[in-house]
Amino acid sequence: MHPLDLAIIVGYLVLITFVGLRLAGRVKTAHDFFLAGRTLSWWVIGLSIIGTNIGANSYVGAAGNAFSIGIAQANFEWIGAIPAMILAALVFIPLYWKAGVYSIPEYLGLRYSPTVRVVAALIASVVSVFAIGVALWAIALTLQTYLGWPIWVGIMVTGTIVGAYSIAGGLAAVAFTDMFQVCIMFLGGLVIVGLGISHTGGFSGFAETLVLENPDHLQAYLPADHASYPWPGVIFGLGFVLSPAYWWASQAILQRSLGARTQWDASAGMMFAAFGKILVPLLIVFPGLLALVMHAQIEYPDMALPWIIKNVLPPGISGLMFIAIIAALQSTIDSSVNATSLMLTRDVRHVLLKNANPDDDLKIGRLLTLVLLLLSMCTAPLVAEMGGIFTFLQTILSLFQGPMLALLILGAFTRRATPQAGLWTLISGVVVASATSYAGVNMLYVAFSSFIYALCALWLLSGFTAPHPEKDLSKLTYVLWRRN
Repeated sequence: MHPLDLAIIVGYLVLITFVGLRLAGRVKTAHDFFLAGRTLSWWVIGLSIIGTNIGANSYVGAAGNAFSIGIAQANFEWIGAIPAMILAALVFIPLYWKAGVYSIPEYLGLRYSPTVRVVAALIASVVSVFAIGVALWAIALTLQTYLGWPIWVGIMVTGTIVGAYSIAGGLAAVAFTDMFQVCIMFLGGLVIVGLGISHTGGFSGFAETLVLENPDHLQAYLPADHASYPWPGVIFGLGFVLSPAYWWASQAILQRSLGARTQWDASAGMMFAAFGKILVPLLIVFPGLLALVMHAQIEYPDMALPWIIKNVLPPGISGLMFIAIIAALQSTIDSSVNATSLMLTRDVRHVLLKNANPDDDLKIGRLLTLVLLLLSMCTAPLVAEMGGIFTFLQTILSLFQGPMLALLILGAFTRRATPQAGLWTLISGVVVASATSYAGVNMLYVAFSSFIYALCALWLLSGFTAPHPEKDLSKLTYVLWRRN
């Protein structure tokens, strides 16, 4: 490694750890640890949301997918993000604020029952462990490609650094480090676009090579019989289920909105993030296409972006882009561990242990953050056998997001949905999705079919089970349909 690159990387890691640990002084209570004392402003929230979203799945995984399938990957940013983000800002964030909750499972618990709260939190927590493992694996691949480090060394180093500031500083450290990290991501991405085009003979040379050698990579929508991303599945599975479920119900994404200083800051932060997402496909799809045009010889598609950094960028810029990847992946890890520790502390512990002392929440939350990181380090190597970062994570999400979205929509817009119906719909919906996936159905169709099943099941079962008292629902619903 060039000494300039090494200096940039070491300087970044020291700075990010220092900032996170400095913010630890603000953490006096569990409220400070989990919600940053509700002091976050809209621009911090917006940048932190982008940083959390552009993580292992988007930055490294999407570049790898672009290497494999082309510009159709951009649909996961446009169709799969912006419309749902706008609705989150205008509809769901105000509802969560009106309910006064810490988490999405807490909202579902108030709307349905404490059992639904626990089940939803446990499902989300299990998925989060795999999501953190994905991010650790992506960083390990990057470190192996760029520095030659063994996979296990990359996992250990990353877990230690992120754990230090996440355990000490809580959501405030997560949000402010995310804000810093996303600026690096955008700067590094723009540099890759500029130098990459120059390296391939200008835009015309890049486009000509891509068109001649890989014309299929220029299709915005892939054929209906495509094995991974058929266009009907993208529209119905992604546009109508996976995207809304992610942006309306992901605790890792919405936690900083719940930690905003005002409801206006919470909604404005999400709108700001939606605007930023317009530019994201350029930054995460282009490197994969560039690696394709340059005939990169890589073992996994997910190594496309690290390969570009190592082989295209000059010293200094290479180090900057390297830490841009590390920043993106760290944002995924720190946000996920903080959100999951919140759910396990409040949504599981407080419900199952009636005598749990709230004064212990800060200590328990920090301990769980450490445990989650250790578990995720153990699951990270499993990603190598699952067909790539992006596909692996989307497949996991498809198993539960359909039923979760059905509970959220009928719970928010009707007073018909009942506690018992919500519980059985959530459990059976995950079973149906798992069975459908096991049968070999594409993950996008799994998500859509399980969503339709859950909508029908929840509506029908609610007609035969006892509803919530009307007075308990005034802060939990927008009344469009009543029970009768």
